[in-house]
Amino acid sequence: MTGAQFDAMPYDKGRRWELINGELIPVPSPTPRHQDIAFEITAAIRGYLKANHPAGLAYQDVEFALTGNDRLRPDVCILLRERKPARPGQDPHPRRARYRYRSHLPPSKRASESHDKIRAHLRHGTAEVWQVYPKSRTVQIHRGDTARILEWSQPIETDLLPGFSLQLASLF
Repeated sequence: MTGAQFDAMPYDKGRRWELINGELIPVPSPTPRHQDIAFEITAAIRGYLKANHPAGLAYQDVEFALTGNDRLRPDVCILLRERKPARPGQDPHPRRARYRYRSHLPPSKRASESHDKIRAHLRHGTAEVWQVYPKSRTVQIHRGDTARILEWSQPIETDLLPGFSLQLASLF
């Protein structure tokens, strides 16, 4: 399926989809715990951005058109721009903005789909990808060709957001 065909699909109530390398992938609805974690991360990042990077934006569940055949919906994304767009809804598919996201993968997700999503984001301009695993209370941070794992007692910190720190224990 092409990105144009994907974009023309009617909204299917109760179902969400992503497009990876032209393949339509169903994405299950998030659980309340999943939503709580995404909200806490978004709130922490928004607080940081408001105080330290006023041109930065943080959103939940925004679709990105990475290529003509890739449409992904990260749970949380950060856009770091020189300045904010005139209106938040002005650019529904930002392609070149530096952004990061976190994603919790339900147990039913195939590892290959997870890997494909991470690689697609990193190939197309995402500086860093955070994967949150509530069951093991860990976060895996992907950057370029490397990944590091943080345990529940460690903070999430990144040089992309100097001074930002979020204690993982607060999420679980």
